[in-house]
Amino acid sequence: MSLLNNMGKKISGAGKVAIKASGNMMQITKFNLAIKSEENKIEGFMVEIGNKIFEKYKEGNTVDEDVTGNCEDILKCMKEIEELKLKIIDVRDLKKCQGCGAEIDKDDVFCSKCGSKVD
Repeated sequence: MSLLNNMGKKISGAGKVAIKASGNMMQITKFNLAIKSEENKIEGFMVEIGNKIFEKYKEGNTVDEDVTGNCEDILKCMKEIEELKLKIIDVRDLKKCQGCGAEIDKDDVFCSKCGSKVD
């Protein structure tokens, strides 16, 4: 009989340990999610700061020398993107309206969106 009592106590103790460990894991998971949420907020703030600095650079304002090269790299990437978009328009046998930027048929004389005369 005492053997069964000992086994029961050991099983009960193991169950309590498992429940506590499970509760701890849940708390750790909640904390990790909160940490990730805060890290995402920081990342968003950093992106916002970067966008503000880049906008100032584009407007001709002086920015810190440490980021001037990055701003120039961004402008190069933007130019490359625009060139690639124009190539896509050309492959699709379209052209871009200079007035509004709409994609229109190459044979159109006027833009169907804004009415501007196109070359």
